Amino acid sequence: MLKKIALFMALCACVAAFAQERFAYVNMETVFNEYYKTVNENINIENLRKQYLDGFNLLRDEFQASLTEYQKAVADADNELLSEEVRATARSKAQLLENRLQQKQDEIMRYRQDGLGEIENRQQMIVEKLAEELTGQVRKYAESQGYTTVLEVSGKSLNRVPMVIAYPLDQEITEAIVKLVNAGHEAEKAEAEKKLAEVRAKARAAQEAAAQQQ
Repeated sequence: MLKKIALFMALCACVAAFAQERFAYVNMETVFNEYYKTVNENINIENLRKQYLDGFNLLRDEFQASLTEYQKAVADADNELLSEEVRATARSKAQLLENRLQQKQDEIMRYRQDGLGEIENRQQMIVEKLAEELTGQVRKYAESQGYTTVLEVSGKSLNRVPMVIAYPLDQEITEAIVKLVNAGHEAEKAEAEKKLAEVRAKARAAQEAAAQQQ
């Protein structure tokens, strides 16, 4: 009997403690993407990506020019209508160009690896930094509003199922957090969004033009 009473009292204590909890829900993916600093950093990333692509295209064009020159030298070396002296010169040139092509190919591979790695590392650093800032803002807001627990609702499991499938929408604080973190920077955010759209449009146009040339 005493055990049943103790169990009942413990259950009541748990219910009472749970009743005192105040829950809120936030979509941190939305907050992150709508943060004015994120928009500005996205511009920097796009510019860094453009620098990488410009350098890559330059190396690719140099490789293509050397390849065309190499193919001509090989053709001259095999052309029986040319003199042996000319053909010998073409063979020597083809050998030099073949070595150059290998060096240029290695250079392109290193540039690609280093360039993409730099962009990835920069993005990771930005995400970690801004995520820490935003998490701190959410904690402060929760404390000021009396929330004891804030659950993040944008996360998904390995099979892409939402971690939080259903929750009371009237307890979602995403919009409030977005307004909070952008307070005083609304004009800056709008200008940055406009600039980011322009930068991305130019990048798409450049990619389309490059694809047509291939």
